[in-house]
Amino acid sequence: MTNAKDIAEDKVDKSIWHLQDSDRILKRGPHVKISEADAMRFVASSTHVPVPEVFGAYEKDGCGNIFMSRAIGRPLYDILFTLDEAQMETVTTQLSGYISSWMSLRGDYFGSVGFKASRDVFFQHLPGANMPDREYGPFRTRTEYCSGLVDALQHSRPNGQFAPNDAHLIARIRRLGDGEGCAVFCHGDLTPDNILVDDQPNVTIVDMGVSGFSIPEREYFEAKFHARNPVWSSMIDRIIPKIPDDTYALLKELERELVRYSGL
Repeated sequence: MTNAKDIAEDKVDKSIWHLQDSDRILKRGPHVKISEADAMRFVASSTHVPVPEVFGAYEKDGCGNIFMSRAIGRPLYDILFTLDEAQMETVTTQLSGYISSWMSLRGDYFGSVGFKASRDVFFQHLPGANMPDREYGPFRTRTEYCSGLVDALQHSRPNGQFAPNDAHLIARIRRLGDGEGCAVFCHGDLTPDNILVDDQPNVTIVDMGVSGFSIPEREYFEAKFHARNPVWSSMIDRIIPKIPDDTYALLKELERELVRYSGL
């Protein structure tokens, strides 16, 4: 590609090219899915959340390609400690409104936009020894989703054999599926690297590769569990509805058990 610059050289699973002639972005890689383009279009058409405009998307030879507009701004991670109190409040207020807006969107299934497999973190880990790769979902109900979590736990075990101490965790996961809670739209990877802030400061949301409909607890858990910056961790409590401590503890235990044998 002529006049193109790789602006994500640190990424191992995808490349992000700035096509300088057209001032557009090409995101491509084996883990780039059409569902990401569908998610950005869905959010753009259903909310006022600023996301990149999608011009085209396709998959070929096992590689996904998304052409989109270039979002202006610097990653929140780079400026988190330089924002003054008023700027921080502005950014926090915008993020809170954006998240509330997309979490108000309901789906009749649990999975990626377009009735595709779930990209929730619980379903993305390596399988146990002698177990094949697989996808999970989409699921029609919260109960089915939680049964999928149990399936993922079993699939993470060598030869698909549950450990004796898995029984208590499984029972708690199934109780999480009690009732008929609605699926809500979640970004699923809300980190300071995926939030761009310009000089105003106005916020734009990027990287919706794992977005989709899920249990509402997902958004807070995935953001909080992966937060490594104390300032960002504190912001999460203000911008995403907090979940009960026992639910957070359950999902944290599940996430750790899913990688007990694979490490990833």
